[in-house]
Amino acid sequence: MFFAERLWTLVLVVGLLVVAGLALGPVLHPAARAPTVTHVALPPPAQSGEAAPEYPTTASVQPLISGRVNLNSATPEQLEALPKVGPALAARIVQGRPYRSLADLDRVKGIGPSTLAALRPLVTF
Repeated sequence: MFFAERLWTLVLVVGLLVVAGLALGPVLHPAARAPTVTHVALPPPAQSGEAAPEYPTTASVQPLISGRVNLNSATPEQLEALPKVGPALAARIVQGRPYRSLADLDRVKGIGPSTLAALRPLVTF
């Protein structure tokens, strides 16, 4: 009988500790607050007739004549003429066809934010 009383006392104590923990939980660990949203004016969109930047000619790469290349129909040699694009990246671009947007091009291994920014004014889809 003594053991049963101690067991019930232990269950009661554990129950009280659980209830106390649940009651003090919000005080000790407050809920996360929702972030505040601010509205900022976006810059105007780039004009489609914007001139492509000029890149210097090197011994191995000649710049594009028109300044824009269609990623879905360009040859690997035309892709290599783009800045930051070598033979391996040109091959990966050809393998990843078709492209509909810059988001599709961003999925190609080896194209990061800086390469994407350099290619943005030079490519079409």
